[in-house]
Amino acid sequence: MKFWAWGAAAFAVLVLQTTSFGFFGGNLFFDLPLLFIYSAGLFYGKRAGLFAGLLFGFLQDVSAPAVFGFYMLTRGLVGFSIGSVKEMIFKNNYGYHVLIIGCTSLLLRILYMVPALWPGGLGRSLLILYMQDTLLYCLGNMLLILPVIRILLALYRWIAEDDLTY
Repeated sequence: MKFWAWGAAAFAVLVLQTTSFGFFGGNLFFDLPLLFIYSAGLFYGKRAGLFAGLLFGFLQDVSAPAVFGFYMLTRGLVGFSIGSVKEMIFKNNYGYHVLIIGCTSLLLRILYMVPALWPGGLGRSLLILYMQDTLLYCLGNMLLILPVIRILLALYRWIAEDDLTY
C-alpha cells in the first residue's frame, strides 16, 4: 500500500541529482542514483536492484549518451549484485555500506575510464585529472551513503510496518 513512496523517493533522487549541478551525467562528485540503486538492492533483493539500476541507467544514458548503454549495464549489474548478496550485508553496520559503495564507485570509474579516455589517448595529465575526479567521486559517495541509507531504511521500515505476513 505504501510502496508508492519508493517511486517518490526515486523521483526525489532524480530531481536532487539533476538540479544540483544542472545536468545528470558528467564529473559530479556524488552519484545519488547509484546510492538509491544500492539501497533498493539491499532492502528488496536482486529484482528490485536490477529494475532500479536499469531504470536509472537508461535515464542517465539518454541524458549523457557519451557511451550509450554503459550506465544501464553497470547500474543494472550493481543493483543485481547487491541484491544477490543482501543477506550477507549487515544493514545496521554503516561501515560496511561506506566500504562497499567506495569500492563500487572506484570500480565503476575504472571501468568508465576505458571508453571515456581511450579514444582521445591516455595522456599523463589527463589520467591524473581523471584519477583526482575519481577520488572526489568515491569520497562523495562514501560520505553520502550514510544519510541516504538512513533515510531509505526509515522508508523501508515505514512500508514494512503495514506488511502483516505471518
